[in-house]
Amino acid sequence: MKAGTIVKLPDGRIGTVVYNSLDGIGIKWGRHNITEDDIVGDGNLTHGAETVPENYYYFPDAMLRKPYHCADLECVGDDYKVIYAPK
Repeated sequence: MKAGTIVKLPDGRIGTVVYNSLDGIGIKWGRHNITEDDIVGDGNLTHGAETVPENYYYFPDAMLRKPYHCADLECVGDDYKVIYAPK
């Protein structure tokens, strides 16, 4: 899923995709105008990533995936609706 895709969860929360990797899709709550050019570093936006500044604005708030035992972020499941997809 591309950076900037906006999703809506069943509970009504809205998130914007800011991260997509093997561990899942990361979202930042709310609607944000972000492109792949806005993502810094090597794409690894997980906690402790050496290539991402500590105060990086587009760090994900949650992951679109089922919860797992050592997750640092809220895992909201994989039930969501894409309401905007960038071209």
